Amino acid sequence: MKAKLYDQIKTLAQVQPDFADQMIPKNTLGTIVECYENPEGYAVDIAIPNQKLVGGYEYVNVILTADQFVLVNTVSQSLNVVTQ
Repeated sequence: MKAKLYDQIKTLAQVQPDFADQMIPKNTLGTIVECYENPEGYAVDIAIPNQKLVGGYEYVNVILTADQFVLVNTVSQSLNVVTQ
């Protein structure tokens, strides 16, 4: 599998979410929240800037295939930074 739970990703192309009207733009950051093996897929919480909301983001959950994103940061890399 390409990614693990809680890995941070960046989309490689526009993505159409199942339950939202707006397209998610290329290079949008998200976090893997579920991994599926057969077929390989990933549930990703995508952070979309929205200054009207507390925290400045709204989140949309989408299912992505491995070819729709690149890894930005992994849990193991983050843990190494914290412990060093």
